[in-house]
Amino acid sequence: MALPDHQKILIKAEDTIQRAIETLDASAVQIALVVDEVGHLLGTVTDGDIRRGIMRGVALERKVAQVMNS
Repeated sequence: MALPDHQKILIKAEDTIQRAIETLDASAVQIALVVDEVGHLLGTVTDGDIRRGIMRGVALERKVAQVMNS
């Protein structure tokens, strides 16, 4: 099994949760990597993180930083 192009799973902490969902849906892996402006890893986001955020009332228009694991 080939590893996916990691650039496809990178998102910024300022991106919306909706953008994270789109990234997860488009990638072959089930995780998105949250990076800063120079590419340093800040955290990860999975479907489960997003579901838990939604259950807490976090809107899809909010920043992904609200649901990521640091």
